[in-house]
Parts: sequence; structure tokens; C-alpha cells
Amino acid sequence: MLLSELGEFGFIDTIRGLAEDDPRVVVGIGDDAAVLDLGGPELIVVTTDAQFEGRHFDLTWLTCHEIGQRAGAAAISDIAAMGAKPAAVFCSAALPPDWVAERAQDLLAGLNAAIMAVGGVLAGGDTVGNHQAALDVVVVGTVPHGEALLRSGAQPGQALAVTGKLGATGAAVALLQVLGPDCWADERLAPVRKRFATPAPRVAAGRALAQSGRVSAAMDISDGLAQDAGHVARRSGVHIVMEAARVPIADGCAEAAEELGQSALEWALTGGEDFELLIALDADQVEAVSELPPVAEIGLTVVGRIEQGSGVTVVDPDGDEMKLARGGWSHF
Repeated sequence: MLLSELGEFGFIDTIRGLAEDDPRVVVGIGDDAAVLDLGGPELIVVTTDAQFEGRHFDLTWLTCHEIGQRAGAAAISDIAAMGAKPAAVFCSAALPPDWVAERAQDLLAGLNAAIMAVGGVLAGGDTVGNHQAALDVVVVGTVPHGEALLRSGAQPGQALAVTGKLGATGAAVALLQVLGPDCWADERLAPVRKRFATPAPRVAAGRALAQSGRVSAAMDISDGLAQDAGHVARRSGVHIVMEAARVPIADGCAEAAEELGQSALEWALTGGEDFELLIALDADQVEAVSELPPVAEIGLTVVGRIEQGSGVTVVDPDGDEMKLARGGWSHF
């Protein structure tokens, strides 16, 4: 069987089958990050995220500083989804030997900016020459015992909600693919570029959600809202119904959709890399959670409900099932 036939998540399942049970591993393969109990006062949370030129980024679309910052934000977002606090970051940087040194330094400076913004420290890594640029980022964080947020806690009868607004990255990629970097000359699209170039992982909101004890499941939105809801549904053994009319659309997406003749809603549902948080909670807790200061700052919107069953259904305002043009990001 080819990897393209097995698929990214089928491949991950086979890897999970190789891992042996170990009492030190509280949460292993299958969540946003691993959670380890090494006997200390807090649990250790670890994630790794790779970014490759030509697959995850295009050097003509953003500056090297922005590419590095995005790579850091993507990895840190997994820590935020667990309700943890980032501590140390390690990066293996594969870089072309014919690059000007200042260009490589700018890439790592962007990574460091993302780390410093959340109170972490760049503690080490590795460098290697390669024909294309790549960054493999490892983030180590901590979370108090009993506070880690997992994908597996959603329960029938609960509400499904998202922080912030969605679709900016999907809009940005569509604009760049069709119009190229010159599209940013249109000032109406500035909000889309800003969200795409400098995403902010929701560390403060994640910690507040974990500390509140009011959220039963969480993950970050990196593969697209619809697909990531599917991860929650699968790990929790539930069925999720999402109401498309309630999905919050990022600023500038409507203008981008008008420019390209595409759908802002489709970007919000399937675009990926928004790095917002998707959470499950009791409906009577929504107001209290919305008022937590770090959450209130970015907003919280109920986008659906959790039922018995399996899978994800996206419905239009009339309650009819929508067929999405794509299911979200998947490697292979």
C-alpha cells in the first residue's frame, strides 16, 4: 500500500501501534502533544512540528523573519491546545549553504520572536546543510497535574466553540496562488496578510481554559475546522454537528472571496493553520468561559453541538448537510 492510499492519519495509527505502554507517558500519540509524568510537581508537555520549503512555505510569499515566526507559532499552538505553558524550544534548521548568512539569521530571529512572545526560551537545536530550507521545532512545556486539555473529553449534549475568527490563512494562500505576492498592494487585504504572516498561538487563552475546569476537550485548529472537529469526534467517540452560519469569519476574508470568486466560509471550514482553539464544554458554561479575560480578548463563538454517534456533519442555515469541496489539510 502506498502512503497516499494509507493517508496521513492511517500512517499515524500504524506508528501508534509501535509504541509500548509506559507509565511515564500520560498522553501519547494522537493528541496535540505528548504529556509525560517524570515525577516532578508538574507534567511535561512536548510537541514537534516540521516546516518545509515548498510544502509549508514559499520564500516569495513572506519574509524569512515571518516564516520563522510562523514555524514557531505552529509548534507553540500545540502546547496552547493542551492548556500548557511553553518553556524551552529546540530547532533543527536545514538551510541551503548558498544562502546569505543574514537571511538564515533572520529566519531564526523570527522563530525566536515567536518564542519570546509567549515567555519561552530558544534552548538549542541542530543545523544541517540542505538544498531547501526546513525548520523542525520541538517545544517543551509544563501543565499542572489534572489540568491538561485533551481531544478525548467531548460528551454528548455539550456545545462546540472556537476562539477568535477563522479563514485568514485559507484566504491568504488562495490569494497568493492566484494573484501572487502583488495581491498585498490591496489595502483591503491587509488583515488577511497580518493574520497569515504573524499568527498568535493562544497560550494565554489555553491556560485560562485549563485552569477554569469548565472545558472538557480542546485542540488547536491547524488542519481546518471541519477536519479538526473530526479529530475530536474520533478521539471522544461522539458525533459533532457544526452550524456553518455560526462560524466566525476573519476580517478581510469577505474581500478576498469577492476578489477571487471563492468562498470565505469554505476557507474557515477547511483552510487550516488558523491556530485558534476548538473546545467542548457544557452549554451553561459558555458565558462564564467567554468572560475569562484572555478568552474575552479574542472572542468565543459556539459553532455546533455534540451528539451520540460518530463523525462530523456540517449543516447550512436550513439544517441541510453541506458537502465541502475539500476536507482539510492532510499530508501524503
